[in-house]
Formats: sequence, structure tokens, C-alpha cells
Amino acid sequence: MVCIVAVSFAPSRPARAQNLEELNALIIEHPQDTGLNLQYAHEAEKEGRLRLALAAYERILINDPTNTEAQQGYEHVRRVLQPPSTSLRVEVGEQWDSNPANLSTKAQSDTVTNANATWINEREFAARRWRTVVNLDGELYAQQRDLNYAYASVSVGPMFDLTPNIAAIPSVGAAISTFANSLYFEEINAGVTFEGHQDNTTYWARLRTGWRDYGKDATSDQGAYVDLTAGLSKPDIFTPDDWIVAVPWLRWNNISGQTTDMNNDPIAPGQYTELGMEATYNYRFNDHWSAGIGAEVRDRFYSTTEVAGAHRHDTYVAPEARLTLWNPLSCSCGITLAYRYRNNHSNDPLSDYHAQNVSLSLSREF
Repeated sequence: MVCIVAVSFAPSRPARAQNLEELNALIIEHPQDTGLNLQYAHEAEKEGRLRLALAAYERILINDPTNTEAQQGYEHVRRVLQPPSTSLRVEVGEQWDSNPANLSTKAQSDTVTNANATWINEREFAARRWRTVVNLDGELYAQQRDLNYAYASVSVGPMFDLTPNIAAIPSVGAAISTFANSLYFEEINAGVTFEGHQDNTTYWARLRTGWRDYGKDATSDQGAYVDLTAGLSKPDIFTPDDWIVAVPWLRWNNISGQTTDMNNDPIAPGQYTELGMEATYNYRFNDHWSAGIGAEVRDRFYSTTEVAGAHRHDTYVAPEARLTLWNPLSCSCGITLAYRYRNNHSNDPLSDYHAQNVSLSLSREF
């Protein structure tokens, strides 16, 4: 009788382990095994031993740099392990405006003191990195006190890594504003922001919806809006010292009441659909001086307001130029001189206006 025995010489896969100690012993014998390292990383995350998980993801990426699961795991753990971070940007300035009320006739010029601040905090909570953003803005006019404006908002949400280069930040927020020295509106909102980077280019997009309730002294009532805004910052356009910034948006607004467009609030009351973009080309001459030229353009189509039998339609164009001196007196700040011309062309004669303003501001980041 002849017996035939088949013997396989293929390398055997390591047995599946159930805890970190067993996994670690197997990884010592098979350090390049992607499956073992992924299992180890997942188990380490479950036990809250994030530095061990990070090391496992790093081992995978050394041998398999394109492994998507390891890339996403590495980015997620890296964010959680990052220490809490806080940034604060403050800008204050003086501005002269030839037509701050945006009137079609009998415009009255005025000077305004303005200030704004943005505070961003990121920290870990419940094994997830969270971002909180607070915005403050104010305008105080020398003569036309009924144009005084103030705004405050806060939003908070967790950060999720969708790909190695793109993160999603869903958030909820609230805002409050005063205008003409009385309550202007109260707002609640929710949205999601996607932000990413590729080489030296950064980009983001935000979809947000909100509900506003205007005060009893306001000419508007209440309503909802939906806002889709994106941003792109790209360096090295023509030279290593230049860059462009572009911010397009699409907005639907269903806030009832009289339309007003007299402050920095991008969500002007009224029922309309709006398409717009702000783009700037910047050039840095040296460590202290930079300049920028650009424009804001928007097209606004009203759904309820009619003028001479046709729906109201506004086209707004605002070219701008600025010059900035960076780090004067060795401070981490910039002094900016800016000029802007505003022109709103409307089929409603009362909403057709033009204006210009000159501003000098000081900005600093902490």
C-alpha cells in the first residue's frame, strides 16, 4: 500500500490573539503583518492606550504608506493625543465711510470704530477632539448712532477624520445681535464643516442652516436660512511669495420682513437666493510688507419683492486693495490700510447705491 501525504510549504499565518500581550508577542515574530498591527491598534484604542495604538499605525504606514485604514486611524488618534490648543485673533480699527447706511440718495458720511475677535479652542472630550468657536463683532458710529451694531456667536462640535486629509466637524450654535442700540435678532443654527489640505493648499466647505427671531423694534420678523460656503487658500501662484484666497457661497434666505443691508452681517434679512464670491490675490514683498487686491461679487434674486412688475434683482460688486505692515515693534501683529468701493445695482431705485470707505486697523493673534 502506498500512502501519499501532501505537505504545504506556504508560510503559515499567525494565530489570532485576544489581548494586547498576546498580540505583542505575535507582532515581535511578524512585525510587518498589517492585520496583526491593525488588530493591536484597535484593541489598544478600546483599552484607551492611545499611544500604543499610534505606534501600531505608524508601523503599518512604514511598510504600507497607502493603507487607508491605518492612515485614518493614525489621524484620529493623533488628534485625540494633541494637547488642548487655543487661538485668539483680535482686530480693531477706524474707518471712514461715504455712505454707511447704503442710501440711494442724500448719503451722509461717517466714521466708525470697529472691533472683532475670534476665539478657537480644541480639546479632548469623551475620546474625541472637540472644537469651540466664539465670534464677537461690533461697530460704533460717531454720528449715526442708529447704525451701531454688535454680534456674538458660539458653535461647538466634535471632529471626525473622513480621510487622512479631510476632517468633518458637525456643530450646533447660537448667536445674538443688537442694531440701533436694541435687540436685533436671536439665532440657533446647526451645520457641518469639512476641512482638508493637499500639499500646501488648504480648503474647507460648510453647510449650515439656522432660524432667526428678530426683536420687536426690527423691521424684520423671523425665518430660516440655508448657507453653503467654501474656502480655498493656495500659495505659489506665480512666485513663491504670493497666494490666493477664494470664498464662494450659495445662500437661500426665507426671513420675512423688510430687507436691510447696512452692517457686516452676511445673512441680510429678506426672502431671496444669493450666489457670491470673495477672492483676493496677495503678495508678500518681504518679512514686513504685503499687499492684496480683490473683490466681493454677489447676485441676489428676491422671491417676494417686486419692482415695476418684476422681482427685485441686485448685483453687488466691491473691489478692494490693502497694504499691511507685519510685526512692527517686534509684536505679533499687523497694521492694515485698506480701501473698498461698494456698488449695488438694483432694479429697485431705492436700493441702488454706491459708497467707498477707507480703514486703518490693527490685528494681533495670541
